[in-house]
Amino acid sequence: MSSPGRPLKVLIITQFYYPDVTACAFRMQETASLLAKMGCEVHVIAGEPHKGQIGGQRIDDGSIKVSRVPLIKYEGRGKWNYIAHYLSFMFGAIKAAGRHKGRFDIIWASSPPLFTGISGLVTAWFKRTPLCLDIRDIWPESAVVAGQIKEGSFLFRAAKVIEYLLYRAANQITCVAGPMADYISRVSGGRRPEIIYNAIPGTMVADGAMPVDPEPKPMTVLYIGNMGYCQNLGLVVEAARELAAAGETRIRFQLVGGGIEKPLIEKAVKDAGLSNIEILGLVSKERAIEMIRNAHALMLHLKDDGTMDKTIPSKVFDYMAGGRPILYGLKGEASDILGSIRGNLYYDPAEPSQLASRCLELLKNYQELASAATENLRVVRQRFLREVMTSKLLKIFKNLSQPS
Repeated sequence: MSSPGRPLKVLIITQFYYPDVTACAFRMQETASLLAKMGCEVHVIAGEPHKGQIGGQRIDDGSIKVSRVPLIKYEGRGKWNYIAHYLSFMFGAIKAAGRHKGRFDIIWASSPPLFTGISGLVTAWFKRTPLCLDIRDIWPESAVVAGQIKEGSFLFRAAKVIEYLLYRAANQITCVAGPMADYISRVSGGRRPEIIYNAIPGTMVADGAMPVDPEPKPMTVLYIGNMGYCQNLGLVVEAARELAAAGETRIRFQLVGGGIEKPLIEKAVKDAGLSNIEILGLVSKERAIEMIRNAHALMLHLKDDGTMDKTIPSKVFDYMAGGRPILYGLKGEASDILGSIRGNLYYDPAEPSQLASRCLELLKNYQELASAATENLRVVRQRFLREVMTSKLLKIFKNLSQPS
């Protein structure tokens, strides 16, 4: 437990951390830095960087003690390679925590994968420290959607047992969206998690939207992020194909990032002979922000399977911070947030023709909708700043660390 006059000693356990290029890595590194600035002594146990690092990115500012755990590389070689990859971090994190002398005041372990929660729970037991479990996606359901495991399999059923036990064993749970909190409350027997939205640092929110181009020629519609199974970017290829077939040359899609589906998307674009899609590789966070601010419009969707509507992609807040119109194929709370702003347009994430028609609608009314979309800036500043979320998290930590 913390003592008056002594910094709160926080251990963060996360498989993904800067300079990995993932939403989790940014969430954990930015939160760790803010906690340190708020006076905490922050220790991080993370996997060796393995998710598309970009050269030149800083790992931390020197105020955070980071211990790295070697991982069995995930190479897409079936479910056992997938499990071995995560188990290597689980056992490595427990071992790394054991090397830390003394106790912590709080442990914050971030899932998925749920194995990270096991690392946190075991460490909490032998360090006699409260555990706050952080849930970013509902797992193993999200792993099923990503095609990593099969629903009803032994691995799926084992993961459900782990989920059940962890939700009940943790001293507190944080999560990233309201529908996710509802689900966890049901599974955990009525324990309501605290919502810590992914949010975005205030320094990354534009002071104002870039000047509106009244008639963009062509209109660039940008997607930036992971190119995985859940993102279903084949939908964009089909929408581009429809627009090209109709002779529409004023709309251009730009896909930026990396992921397991990227080679398939590149092949589909090449096979179709499409010139209205440009595919680029990974970029730094700073370059991503610049591209978001300079695009005419932004686009994101997830597979509509009943699981992904429980979360809010961190990209929602990154996009909102650019003040541009957002084309979105999302359900749940993410749809509620984006749908409250007139300059954002919804499309069915299973219908490429709807994406194509929304692009045409935006092009036709661009000046009006782009002006309305600057409301994204006000909403993100008012409700979704990382600094505000971290202050809330620190209050949770302080309450947990007090003697009962």
